[in-house]
Amino acid sequence: MQKIKLLCLMILSIACINGCAASIFIPPLPGPTMIPSALGSIYTAYAIGADERGFQTIIEDELLEANIQSQILHQKDLEVLGISTYSYNGHVYVVGKYDEKEDFNHIRKIVKKSGKVNSLTTFLFAEKEDAACNAADDYMLQMQVKGALLNDESVWGTNIAVKSVQCNIILLGRVGNINEVARARQTASQIAGVVSIKSFIKSSKHNRYNIHTKREVALNK
Repeated sequence: MQKIKLLCLMILSIACINGCAASIFIPPLPGPTMIPSALGSIYTAYAIGADERGFQTIIEDELLEANIQSQILHQKDLEVLGISTYSYNGHVYVVGKYDEKEDFNHIRKIVKKSGKVNSLTTFLFAEKEDAACNAADDYMLQMQVKGALLNDESVWGTNIAVKSVQCNIILLGRVGNINEVARARQTASQIAGVVSIKSFIKSSKHNRYNIHTKREVALNK
């Protein structure tokens, strides 16, 4: 915990020195872990401002992702097929491919035992030996979609994670408003080779509305 506080202090100090437009780089954690979805990514000042989680929660989510990825990697009886883990406020998303049905169930058990997990959403495709879309195709398509989002001025692409599985595009993240959610999906759909699009993107305004509604329901009970 002391190391995390020190890391946060160093990053915030750099941000203050460089001004409001500073970019905050979160370095990868040491050790033999799979690379988490967002570790090593760039968070701009706006990206943090548009993310309702807050900086401390972002760090906690990153650590949760790293923990889950590490456990998956070290399971000898589990086939790791390009699985990526994402966490937002402890709501975990596991995206990728699985070889056997037992692997699918095993992954869910790993996540549920990985600390503070508020919910789990799995979006996994069964491995296909004759799949028309291979790993190289997925990588190229993933980069093309991410690039298009970064170049789209109406979408803050730094807030959006992109995963391609068998040329099916999965979008995850938190953005400033509902219009960005729709625009991100539209931008991804314009890329040649995309088979389908699944969006788990949520807007900060939408999230605050849900929280406010839940509080009203609780008070009226």
